[in-house]
Amino acid sequence: MSFNRTLWRLTGRQIGHEARALMNAGQAGSNFWAPVINLAREPRWGRNIEVPGEDPYLVGEYAEAFVTGMERAPEDGGAHIQASACCKHYAANSMEHATEGGQTHTRHDFSATISRRDLVDS
Repeated sequence: MSFNRTLWRLTGRQIGHEARALMNAGQAGSNFWAPVINLAREPRWGRNIEVPGEDPYLVGEYAEAFVTGMERAPEDGGAHIQASACCKHYAANSMEHATEGGQTHTRHDFSATISRRDLVDS
């Protein structure tokens, strides 16, 4: 992932345009679960390709540019939301499915204990 804020904004804008077209055609709602802003902390996690990186600053800049592009239609100066972005997952919410010590956990039953340092770092 590069620090190309223009590209991030334009990517969000295109997705917003397509989302608005689907909404106008009655084929979608107005809320979209995008972008994914998990931090890529574990290289074995199979979904790292979906996230901007491991640097909290980079991820924050990416989220701001992507959401701005997705929500603000340039045709009306951003006066109306063209599609509503809902960032996924914030902090400490990337558990999918894991087995450790013979015990299986999923995101529906796992309660993470996060140190203050890890929470602030993220």
